[in-house]
Amino acid sequence: MLGLLELSILPCALAERKVDHRYSPVTWHAALGLPDDWHKPMANERGALLYDFGPGPYAQPLTVVEFGLRDQPLQPTGQRWRESRVPIVETTLGTASGTAVAVTTLAVPPRETAPSRASFPRYERLDGITGALGWARPTVSCGPEFRNVAWGTNRPIRYRVRVDAGARKRVALGFCESYKPRLHERVAAMHVEGAAPQTADLALTAPRHAPQVFLFEAGDGDGDGWIDIRIEAPAGRDPNTTLALIAVYAADARLDRETLLGGKADAADPAELRIACGTESLALPGRVDAMEAVFPEEGVPVLKVRTGRRLRADSRGGLWSDEAPFVFTRPRAKRIDATAEGWEMEFPAGTRCATALVFSGRVEVEEATRTESFDFAAAADAVTRRWRASEVPFGRVTVGDSRIQGLVDVAIRTVYQARERLPRGGQFNSSFSLYRGLWAGDAVYMIELAALLGDFARARECLDTLFSFQNSEGLIAEMPPLLLYRTTPAVAWALVRYAQLSGDWAAVESRWPDLLRAVAALRTARETTQQNPGAANAGLLPAGFNDGGIAEIGAEYSSVYWAMIGLRALADAGHRIGRPADATAMARLADDFSGAFEQAHRRDERTDSRGNPYLPVRVGPARSDDPPQLAQWAVLEYHLFGRGTPLESTLLRGTLAMLEAAEIQGLPHSVGWMRDGLWAGYGSLYAHLPLLQGRPAKAADLLYAVANHASPLGGWVEEQAQKAAPPKTAGDQPHVWAASLFARLCLSLLAYERDDTIHLLAGVPAEWLRPGAVNCLREVRTARGPLSLRLEVSSDGKRATLEVDRPAGAPAVVQAAALAAAGFRPDPGTTPQGHLSLPAEGKQTVRWVRD
Repeated sequence: MLGLLELSILPCALAERKVDHRYSPVTWHAALGLPDDWHKPMANERGALLYDFGPGPYAQPLTVVEFGLRDQPLQPTGQRWRESRVPIVETTLGTASGTAVAVTTLAVPPRETAPSRASFPRYERLDGITGALGWARPTVSCGPEFRNVAWGTNRPIRYRVRVDAGARKRVALGFCESYKPRLHERVAAMHVEGAAPQTADLALTAPRHAPQVFLFEAGDGDGDGWIDIRIEAPAGRDPNTTLALIAVYAADARLDRETLLGGKADAADPAELRIACGTESLALPGRVDAMEAVFPEEGVPVLKVRTGRRLRADSRGGLWSDEAPFVFTRPRAKRIDATAEGWEMEFPAGTRCATALVFSGRVEVEEATRTESFDFAAAADAVTRRWRASEVPFGRVTVGDSRIQGLVDVAIRTVYQARERLPRGGQFNSSFSLYRGLWAGDAVYMIELAALLGDFARARECLDTLFSFQNSEGLIAEMPPLLLYRTTPAVAWALVRYAQLSGDWAAVESRWPDLLRAVAALRTARETTQQNPGAANAGLLPAGFNDGGIAEIGAEYSSVYWAMIGLRALADAGHRIGRPADATAMARLADDFSGAFEQAHRRDERTDSRGNPYLPVRVGPARSDDPPQLAQWAVLEYHLFGRGTPLESTLLRGTLAMLEAAEIQGLPHSVGWMRDGLWAGYGSLYAHLPLLQGRPAKAADLLYAVANHASPLGGWVEEQAQKAAPPKTAGDQPHVWAASLFARLCLSLLAYERDDTIHLLAGVPAEWLRPGAVNCLREVRTARGPLSLRLEVSSDGKRATLEVDRPAGAPAVVQAAALAAAGFRPDPGTTPQGHLSLPAEGKQTVRWVRD
């Protein structure tokens, strides 16, 4: 076994690496909007605008607006950002005969961004604004509300309606499921204040597209003037919740089914309030997205609108939704025809250039009718100016490969574009449709990245939002009823890490009572497992949701790894802020977890088919159909963010050897939800470990493998099929966790902290050391303060010069293995051989030469 281990982790042979997107997904989405704005528009590989993402089919737009040529299929032939830091997409579409259409797509920047706040005089939505228009096609006469849907992205939907204090009401909740056909897949647990809860399997109670209503005898039980409404999915089911209608009636209202459905068009509506759930965005500040197409001389140019929305065309031109404008064009369409999929707008003969404007939110009619005066070039200039002046922390990380640099810029931009402001505060979302929401396990990565790049305000704001989800037990629970035990220690670690990087230890002190409650909750949870000493998870944590490849509720090691990470970080923080007694108790609890973990580890350790030892993520007997690499991410986090086991331990060496044995297309397969699929973002996490072990070539190989799974626009889908398999994806895109980790990995290849020492140039790839290459870090944050460095290769490629400016008193070492592999040797008389420990503080210069 040891021989296998030794062979499996030998450094990879250095080969030419390049970014050519050879493993790009077939289709992709790219973000266009501004950070912290409610409007999150996207474009696809065809330059089309995408809207109405709903709770199935997941991550697929129900409304697509795109240019084309009538009766001439167009295929994408090229796509790029005008600038990597500016979200203007330039796309080329071609016909089989070589005819080309050039499309430019952008989101017109508003004067001010606006939060995702759905607060109205008579009701509020509390969980966000996610939803889709035209999601369902009701099969019977009913109110228009049933065509749309509010969507709780892996979390409950929450509304509250205003009533007189203590009032009783009859409340109807309406659904019209359009996606899930099988039982147990869309289960709605309905809670209305003052009424008995009801639970329904929506595929059992009505067929797809059939509206259904559930009635509650509700009341304001706590006298606060609100009736609270919550829809959640029971643990173990699809956690995506839906709701189409809330109707409020007098307590003595006489109701029948037709009245509740709103199917009597000629009858007086007895409802005091009818809420079209999922349409909240229509009341938010107006937004405009724009496309410009340049057409060839031959062919009939058209604009196609595929949608489930109810639209109409009238004499004013364009498409309207009721009295709100939706799509207008310049020149004005010659004709507008309804099609099986939506609408087709034909332009006048000879049209060589056309502009389409798509309106979202609360838009005035006058704005739409001014389309003829719209200046697309001026709009593109406005986008460029806005982004060049943005507070997104660009320019902190510069690498010597321009294609990798473009991916870094897009990654950082994407992380910030997903940011959103909700009533609880600002947050880093995990993506833009299925994962438009706060996932604590992802958010801790974005928080750390923001802090590394010096954006302490947004890092702290997201931490505060996470703590707003701390429940009465002390656990952070942002997606109830799902219980992820790892979330609580992960957020605790993120707070400590933020304080280390920012110096804001007052943030830890202010949260200390919350942190003590969190630790008490972990202790209590662990104690419940000790009540059954013979259980596999005795001394660890109760059954919970693992995520990341394991859907079942069960005992798992991911939360145990994070408990050890978080408790050790809190113990260190306790000593730092003068809480030694608390720190000692936290360290003791961490030791208790570690002792139980070591015992369970010895019992549950397995070997893969090549003899590499690893620990399955499920506690107890392993399932025979689980591939060894399944959900093996927390063990890497344990060694990256925590103290873990020694870098040469059997656990880590065996795990990395097992992962390397499972690589296809340069990345381990079957780690997440897709059997045989590839999770590109995981590759960036995985790459940090060989970097720490002193294997820079392997880390660089993984970096370039991740890069080549990105789309040409620099985004990643969460998971994708192998290139040789039929196209398939899982999860959302662009995947923000993948983006944040890619940027972090590029930074780490130039500098990372370990054991209170800053390690410089440990993983710089040979491709970043070509003639004239420049690699820079500009005031990136470390636990000791800001770090800047510049590694420049001379134009003839024969000299490399490193200039370092680091915090006072921060131990630093230059690791020269990667430079040596690229042919560089210390400049005689100026630079010692091997690793170089730099003087205690200030600026230093180090030089290398090569033949």
